[in-house]
Amino acid sequence: MSGSEINYSYGHTVTAPAGASGEYSLLTVTAAKRLVVKRVTVHFPAGSGYYLQIAILRGAEQVIPDSGYLTGDDNVIVVECEREFLSGEEVKVYYNNTDATNDHSCFILVEGVRE
Repeated sequence: MSGSEINYSYGHTVTAPAGASGEYSLLTVTAAKRLVVKRVTVHFPAGSGYYLQIAILRGAEQVIPDSGYLTGDDNVIVVECEREFLSGEEVKVYYNNTDATNDHSCFILVEGVRE
């Protein structure tokens, strides 16, 4: 297997309470390993209404997207990238739900090369 082939994937549904923002630890890189994230796919279900804003963090640094956030309504956003996370680092999700009345969720799939 070549070092550039995707050999790792992890998916999780993130739910942001009404009017809330914060960070969620999506995954932690295994000790003595590294993870190069090659693709992040975010599915915003119908009814999301562009209220939920998402970004991927490495520590306090926003790495996906480079600036701003991902948002949608009944769509899938695929971001091709090459972001390295080292042993013990967390892949975090920043979320901001601008809807003060309803919770909103999205599904995030992280794919990459774990070495």
